[in-house]
Amino acid sequence: MSEMMQALVVTRPGGPEVLEVREVARPSLRDQNDVIVQVKAAGINPADWQNRKNGAVYDLEGDENVSPTILGIDGVGIIVEAGTAVTNVRVGDEVWYVDGGYAGNPGSYAEYKVVRGDYVTFKPAGMGFAEAAALPVVGLTAWEAVFDKGQVISGDHVLVHGGAGGLGHIAIQYLASIGAKIATTVSSETKAALVRRLGAELIINYRTQNVEEALEQWRGEPGANVVFDFVGHDNFAKSFAHTAAYGTLVNTVVSEWPAEGNGPAERKNLDISFVNIGLPQISRNHGHRLRQTAILKEIAELTDSGRLKPHIDRVVSLHGVAEAQRALEAGETLGRPVLVL
Repeated sequence: MSEMMQALVVTRPGGPEVLEVREVARPSLRDQNDVIVQVKAAGINPADWQNRKNGAVYDLEGDENVSPTILGIDGVGIIVEAGTAVTNVRVGDEVWYVDGGYAGNPGSYAEYKVVRGDYVTFKPAGMGFAEAAALPVVGLTAWEAVFDKGQVISGDHVLVHGGAGGLGHIAIQYLASIGAKIATTVSSETKAALVRRLGAELIINYRTQNVEEALEQWRGEPGANVVFDFVGHDNFAKSFAHTAAYGTLVNTVVSEWPAEGNGPAERKNLDISFVNIGLPQISRNHGHRLRQTAILKEIAELTDSGRLKPHIDRVVSLHGVAEAQRALEAGETLGRPVLVL
């Protein structure tokens, strides 16, 4: 087997133009707890373009001389080598994982990826590699948002910002499965058609409608019980007004608080929660990583039972990732773009 592989690398922060396809060294086992995965597909996630743009091309310990970095924080593939201490999977198994994508730990925009064995688990048996690759990051993030942070129960009125995006369209399916009443924001009729099919009851085109007015008319009083902000940035500050008194606002994107600080939350007795699925990796917390692996197992069971299905925006090669990242950052995607190797 060749000691080299193809990968999409980045050596400095910047726009999509800094991505470069190169021949790089194929990874090897670091110890007997590792596996080598032949990557068949990888999700193209917002964290990938954010890491490219904001400087996570540098080592997690702060070494700015590490180069090049392979992005891609999740992947799906086949195990081709396993350390002697690995007992949960074996060579030939089809697996998925969330791991890497930073300078200190290369990601999955490459033909091969080394991962600790207990951070991988079996991909959904009924899905191909490309379809499965659209799920690990969004499935985990939406799971923590809906079930752990939002603690939504049947009958709750919820608002999903960005319902047709990678996170939003998965969260809507989780919410529909537990009997929530779902409102969501979109920017086009194409996106509206997708969320309507997934179970959204109220669809708000935020470009032409007033979100607060639409929610009050729908619920009969201001705001939603739980608001999921999958858009972030200035939308986070706006979401305080979209959340009902004694409600919960869950954010998954780096954002700034309202200009008034925490006043809007205090006046309405809001619970504010955040989801960052990259934290266990950045903090190197083994227990939290194992928890994520357990959730991936549950997500696989949901998909194999037919209760969860990702929407693929586009499938690209290594040479098409730059354009897919650009479209993702611009909010032009429907569901999740996927890289196939």
